[in-house]
Amino acid sequence: MNMKYVACGLAFLLLLSACSREEENAQEGVQAQEEPAVSVRVQPAEVTALQGWVYSQGTARSMRREYLTFTEQGKVTYVDQDLRVGSPVSEGQLIAHQAPERLEAELASARAALNEAEANLALARVTQNRYETLIEQRSASAQELDQARVEVEQALASRDSARAQIAQAELMLEESRLVSPIDGVLARLNIEQGRYFMPQTVDSTSEQSALQTVPALVIDPSRFEVRVDLPSYNFAQVEVGAHVIIGGRPPQHADSIDPEMLENQVTGEIHAISPSLDPQSRTFEIIIHTTDDHPRLQDGAFVAVWMAEPEKKNALNVPFNALRFLNDQAFVFVYDEQSGRVEERSVALGQQAGERREVLDGLSPGERVVTDGRTRLTDGERVTIIEAQP
Repeated sequence: MNMKYVACGLAFLLLLSACSREEENAQEGVQAQEEPAVSVRVQPAEVTALQGWVYSQGTARSMRREYLTFTEQGKVTYVDQDLRVGSPVSEGQLIAHQAPERLEAELASARAALNEAEANLALARVTQNRYETLIEQRSASAQELDQARVEVEQALASRDSARAQIAQAELMLEESRLVSPIDGVLARLNIEQGRYFMPQTVDSTSEQSALQTVPALVIDPSRFEVRVDLPSYNFAQVEVGAHVIIGGRPPQHADSIDPEMLENQVTGEIHAISPSLDPQSRTFEIIIHTTDDHPRLQDGAFVAVWMAEPEKKNALNVPFNALRFLNDQAFVFVYDEQSGRVEERSVALGQQAGERREVLDGLSPGERVVTDGRTRLTDGERVTIIEAQP
């Protein structure tokens, strides 16, 4: 009888224990269901080639630009009526000139004086030769020969003076004419036929003033130069000969430059880098030359400039939007597939290339990082993957 009661008691205890375990498991399931999971997108860290770019802004200038002006005051008697701003001009083409009559008369007078001086020189040399012969025959004195030699020297001086006067007259006549020294385009024309010009009206204190007051400006639109200033800490990131993109946005990889993508951009290269810093701004100057034939640039245009840094062939990198920053420290949320949770991890950053940033330390290739989430994540939080981007 006692054994029967004992068996019943043991069965009851086992039933209570089973119910208790089922209740605990149910409570744990409810708790697991109650813990929310943040929906996020992830992307793996990749090892690829990265091309970084240094950004700046500058003004495009034609590499050959000629300011044309008169050196003497006078009436503008001729302006080529077929020329307009933007018209092509060729080397040696006459654009305008002042009244040439007085200068042409001075040139003719100088040439006549030269002819007279050369005739006097020829006569003086003949006289000198004659006295040298007479001296040998002892029919003339040494004083007479010396006098003949002095007359030759005087005639030589007169001839040289006449030649200098001709050169001066030709120069003045040339400076009264505006002639294009290059093949190019007429960029400015600030004179009119029949108006009086005075050199004092040209204001060269600034480029803007010069463009508004100089009689004419001719540029060569086939090659341009851009000068930019960079902070001193960028000095090690640029080098002579580096590829440059003017306008638009640069590619992520140096070997992925698509000609169609560059349709509205201009390519160039770094021509020179100044080794000295401006003492006030602590910047250094970079000179960029375009490499395209007849690039689509305007003289004086303000342009964006992207200068290529040395390319990194195998760089571990992540999307830029995967990075978070706190107190100048970068970190990412790494997704653990087994636990379904994220780990907050500090990373050391390197070069930036477009939408991606190099990671120097803190990640391994293939680890997936959160790029987008609905709420602010915390370390160890459970997440649900919305879309795994390739």
